[in-house]
Amino acid sequence: MNPVRAVRIGAGVLWLAAGIYSMQGATGALIPNERLRLIIETDAGGDPDDEQSLVRFFVYVNEWDVEGIIANRPLARDGENRNSERTGLGIVRRLVAAYGQCYSNLVQHDSRYPKPEQLLARTVAGYDNVEDAVHLIIAAVDSPDPRPVWYSDWGTDHGASTNNLRRALDRVLRERGAEGYAKFKNKLRLSSENVFREHTSKLEPPFPLWVDTFRPELDRKRWYHRFSALTAKAGGFDVERDVRNGHGSLGALYPTNTTHWQKEGDTMTFLYLVPTGMNDPEHPTWGSWAGRYGPQDEFPGKRYFWANQKDAWNGTTNRDDTLARWAADLQNDFRARMDWCVKPFAEANHPPLVRLRNETRLTVKSGETITLDASESSDPDGQQLSFQWFIYHEISTCQEQARLENTASSVMRLTAPHVSASGDIHVIVAARDTGQPPLARYRRVIVTVDPER
Repeated sequence: MNPVRAVRIGAGVLWLAAGIYSMQGATGALIPNERLRLIIETDAGGDPDDEQSLVRFFVYVNEWDVEGIIANRPLARDGENRNSERTGLGIVRRLVAAYGQCYSNLVQHDSRYPKPEQLLARTVAGYDNVEDAVHLIIAAVDSPDPRPVWYSDWGTDHGASTNNLRRALDRVLRERGAEGYAKFKNKLRLSSENVFREHTSKLEPPFPLWVDTFRPELDRKRWYHRFSALTAKAGGFDVERDVRNGHGSLGALYPTNTTHWQKEGDTMTFLYLVPTGMNDPEHPTWGSWAGRYGPQDEFPGKRYFWANQKDAWNGTTNRDDTLARWAADLQNDFRARMDWCVKPFAEANHPPLVRLRNETRLTVKSGETITLDASESSDPDGQQLSFQWFIYHEISTCQEQARLENTASSVMRLTAPHVSASGDIHVIVAARDTGQPPLARYRRVIVTVDPER
């Protein structure tokens, strides 16, 4: 791996490494965050919703360093799955090939899109009778790259093989003992279905962070089923118009014979990781395009989370709101990326870059007024931006009400409440352009309010 190095650019510092880039300006704010390393495991060949999620995944692969794509179903399920390829690996490779046909267009919009041959080399079988996936996982985790490896299992039902991270952990424990196992496990983060058995619940240490984007079931509704209900038509989205028709070979492979229209039950595993400027994968309670997550009660003391939180939004308070409030933005973003598959840069829309002139963590005194400034934000397509500032109350620990002024401007004033104990206020600014479809990005400022002394 290339060593991390710093390059000074004006008042800021650009930190460079293999696949890592973040801008530290004179204020100390970082834009964007460190790129994540990611491995996904899919039982493509079963429920066709894995293929739906894969289509979306491939237009977002520019956002991470994809270390591996594991196909764990040896044979496609007759009847339910209609793909002309009849093995899981064949199905995933077919989608990689379709990505390859779109690559020359996609890379015009973001040079970070990986070459298709690179993705193909990292696409392996995870069947019970082969070791390719186990070797891939162990090599990725053992790499000298200091960044953790995020792992997403997309759900494994009958006909699929044993989860390969579980197999890798079994081997590491057997061959390296408790100390080697702990060192290996501590480099993992999970945005995943729970298919790891005793590695999740019994064997120490626990995973450093696990976000279950599939559950729990509340009011007879499993969280991964809510993705379809909340997003399928959000912002006027239409899967036939915006994905399947006129959007190249990748969009043409998006199936529709699922139990829920645009089901994509696995999509939230990686939407949780998309760097929008509002989310931080290390903080599941903060919110993301996959919703907002709270601690799992049955694992006290462990950083294990699932979708059990509620947001107040649009006059209601429920779990759906943790995703519904972002649904139009995330679907518009998907629409734009599908356009990137077939349109040159000048004919497509691109998300704004939100820049703050402030630090992203501030401390103020009771009653103090501060200015939060996003006026240096810009749009790659030269469009006008609209701004919306708001407090994410559900996350804020300061219960007293702050006063916000000019919330529809790029520059906003916040007057801190008078408090008797310190607390945090999470302030979000959303910037939206005027393109088609309109696109949004965000930034978060955490304001700590201290009492007067």
